[in-house]
Amino acid sequence: MPNKSIIPQDATIVEGSQFEHSFVVKDPEGIQGVLLDARFYSLGRSPKNDIVVRSQLVSRQHATLTGILIDPPLFQIFRLSDGNPEKGRSTNGIQINGERCDHWVLMHGDEIVFSSDCMAYYRINPEPAYVDGNIDVFVDSLKKLAKLYLKSGNYTDAAEGTLHQILVVTQKFYGEIHPSVANCLTDLAMFHYSKNDFVKAEPLFLQVIAVRKQSLGEEHPDVVSAMLDLAAIYNAQALYIKAESLFLQALEIKKKVLGSEHPEIAASLVDLTAIYYSQKRYQEVKNLYEQAIKIYKRSHEDKHPHILAVQKKLASIKKKLRPQWLSLNVLIAASLVFLSGVIAYTFFALKTDIACVKVLPDGSTKSISGDECRQISK
Repeated sequence: MPNKSIIPQDATIVEGSQFEHSFVVKDPEGIQGVLLDARFYSLGRSPKNDIVVRSQLVSRQHATLTGILIDPPLFQIFRLSDGNPEKGRSTNGIQINGERCDHWVLMHGDEIVFSSDCMAYYRINPEPAYVDGNIDVFVDSLKKLAKLYLKSGNYTDAAEGTLHQILVVTQKFYGEIHPSVANCLTDLAMFHYSKNDFVKAEPLFLQVIAVRKQSLGEEHPDVVSAMLDLAAIYNAQALYIKAESLFLQALEIKKKVLGSEHPEIAASLVDLTAIYYSQKRYQEVKNLYEQAIKIYKRSHEDKHPHILAVQKKLASIKKKLRPQWLSLNVLIAASLVFLSGVIAYTFFALKTDIACVKVLPDGSTKSISGDECRQISK
């Protein structure tokens, strides 16, 4: 069978698939099994539903099942969503494997609770590969689905639910402390950050750092990378104290691992200037540029692009540090004032009468008028 991409809007039963999907409901009136071979199913106590749940504790339109085509070897999956698009969420919600969920892509063996007296089980026959431990088959399908949800822009809730499920499934399979778990946390954190929800994103970013420290070691490059990424995000949020503290921690780790004179330290110093520049701490920015240039020159030639780039930045910051009276605009204005004063003095001085002294024959002196003085000078 040819590969088909996941298309959330276009899902149906896969003809010729070796898998049989079934949904078994247990309610106060007994057990009923449904073979899932259609595109959509509505679930609830209303008789109009495709799957009628016979319990007064269940909403009239309690949940929706949607079949989604995916690539082999699974071919098709079913997403269970709380409520329906027209009526909204159900009263009691749904719990899957003990966790409340708004959206969940069902896995073989999942246990769904609709109310205290009603539950259901999802089964696939024969059992898919992930049941025997090949969990990556299922997780890869979820990742592709999440990307399509994000790309479409119309499935924000489903995208968040899918990213959360990837995290839950990965944690269950690998344990709470594993590099794969940190990657899932990063994806979920970036999702919230892209939605400008830093309240949800920040604890996830911090959890990424904690998990990587425990699983990889505190001096691992991935730990430093996560710290620097969060520091940059803090800076963008104008949380300068947090940004500087985290960045300096990461910088100390890099110095310990690489040495203080490594070119990467110079690059990090240049990156640190972004935090100080945002706070107009220009003198510290200048100092960091100068340190970076010294480090670069120990391993690069003077005309190396890295050195030239930092020298250009240094020249620019020096202009900002130049005293105000030395700025071009101030110098021009001062020159104009001085020139005006000279012109005014010259003009008025010509109009002032000249004072002269005449020497008499007996050797004494006598003050005379300006006109007499001018006559004598002629």
